[in-house]
Amino acid sequence: MSSKSRTVLSISQKVPPETNPTAIRSSKTLKYLPKDWQIHVLSGNQEASLEQAHIHFARSWYPGKLLRFIRGIKFGKLLDWLVWPDEDIFWLLPAVFKGVNIIKTYDIDLIIVFLKPYSAGIIGILLKWLTGKPLVINVCEPSTCDDLYGVFPTKFHYYLSRWLEDIYVRQSDAIIYVSQLSLELVRSRQAKDQYSKFHLIRGGADPQDFQGMISGNTVSDDFEIVFTGGMTGWEEFLELPKQGFVKRLRHAWMNWGRYFNVNVNPASSSPIFIGRAIKQVIAQHPRWSGKIKLKLYGNQFESAATVLENQNLSDVVSVTGPIPYFDALQKLQTANLLFMPLPDRLDGTPGDRISLKTYEYLMTDRPILAAVPPGENQNYLREKPGVYLVNPFDIEAMARVIEQLAIKHMAGETLVVDRVETQKKISYSKRGDELTTLILDVLNQADDGKSFTGTLIMGTTKISGQR
Repeated sequence: MSSKSRTVLSISQKVPPETNPTAIRSSKTLKYLPKDWQIHVLSGNQEASLEQAHIHFARSWYPGKLLRFIRGIKFGKLLDWLVWPDEDIFWLLPAVFKGVNIIKTYDIDLIIVFLKPYSAGIIGILLKWLTGKPLVINVCEPSTCDDLYGVFPTKFHYYLSRWLEDIYVRQSDAIIYVSQLSLELVRSRQAKDQYSKFHLIRGGADPQDFQGMISGNTVSDDFEIVFTGGMTGWEEFLELPKQGFVKRLRHAWMNWGRYFNVNVNPASSSPIFIGRAIKQVIAQHPRWSGKIKLKLYGNQFESAATVLENQNLSDVVSVTGPIPYFDALQKLQTANLLFMPLPDRLDGTPGDRISLKTYEYLMTDRPILAAVPPGENQNYLREKPGVYLVNPFDIEAMARVIEQLAIKHMAGETLVVDRVETQKKISYSKRGDELTTLILDVLNQADDGKSFTGTLIMGTTKISGQR
């Protein structure tokens, strides 16, 4: 690695204390860049805090009162059409003005942007045009990932998203994806001279967040299955009252013109099917009644209790609202089994989404029941130690896994999984090293006055710069 200290400006609209996936990825990755580097972060959050980084704040020109008024008179659909690519577009000009000042004041070597919001990518491109500094764009959640964004305001907006993503590729010196399938899908649309810009740096988890947590196996009659975070499939099981004419008319207006890029069934992203699997196991082992339960932490769906009652699952599924991030990690490490569901794809095509939860779960020593459809998440988890892959709606398969592990646990056998080697590979310190290598290669090529190139190997980019 070059011993020369570098100065980096990160455009990170979302940073701690926010805990969304982009905030976590940006903060954890930047944390593990070389200690002698100067890291400057431009954020839209006045309370932003990041270890070993200089925080700079730019206030958004977000017209909150106006937008709330428009929504209040039921014209929010116009905002869906006109405010693009997201509402953080109102941060663009303040961020550009501030960014130029930071680059000149601190002699910044390189700009890195963490998406989303997607308008942050435009900020990075404008700063590159204005200052000539090399640009790296880190796409945490692609706007064209149909697992995440299967519905667009119009078909035109769908093509706008594709166009913007292609602009990111052409204007950056390097572009990072967290999913191999996402990388391949976007790269397939580009000219071959753009291929070398693509790099796969996956998500991860920070071992320090798990240090000192209670672990190990205890003999108990209770078998606790844990899920942390939100689920998107609750509404599929909520019995809604019949709508009147005015509400039906408004519903038709709000859906008019929408473009469905892919048919996703969110029902599998719910506790319903695993709840039925638990019921099936208890029916076969009546003495386990009240001993096997699924506990959900971080749920924000207000009618969750109603859905569970209607589905006759209240006795095997419990729901807790949002809890602090580190408390959620503690729940993972003390569970007997971790559950991870994702929405199913009705057309059977592979999805390119990979959940941040994947890495957090793998950083524990708990077995994992993953009810995920074919695609990136399933590909990544296949052959990982202690992971049981099942179809999102396969109640029988879920029941077999639960029964098998419950028998072992209640007999006093350990369920602890050895993931030491896996955890080394998914550590954010490893991700920091990968990003460091990429940044140095970009800077070395910039110093040499050459275009940035890499060597493509099996769908990923091998970085050949000095470390």
